[in-house]
Amino acid sequence: MKMLKTIIVSVIVSALITAGGIWYYDQHYATKIAVIDMTGYIGKLKKEYMEGKLPKEELERRLKRLSSDIKNSYSSNKILILKEVVVSGKVEDYTPENTR
Repeated sequence: MKMLKTIIVSVIVSALITAGGIWYYDQHYATKIAVIDMTGYIGKLKKEYMEGKLPKEELERRLKRLSSDIKNSYSSNKILILKEVVVSGKVEDYTPENTR
């Protein structure tokens, strides 16, 4: 009986350590892909600028903010690619307007 209890405890502890290791690897080391609709975002900014709704200073500020937000928001294990390139799959969607 004592041997069975030892085996059960060993299996549970091993499963917990393995699950924790897999979770940690997934969060900190596994490569993750996020997509951005850069064409749509730039097109929207261009349209607003051409219609006179967006001053040049605001346009430049938004583009600089996009660049800095991408650098600050994404760690070394996340890759940000254009939405047009991804055909299917489970990817995070990065929308520039959601940054602030």
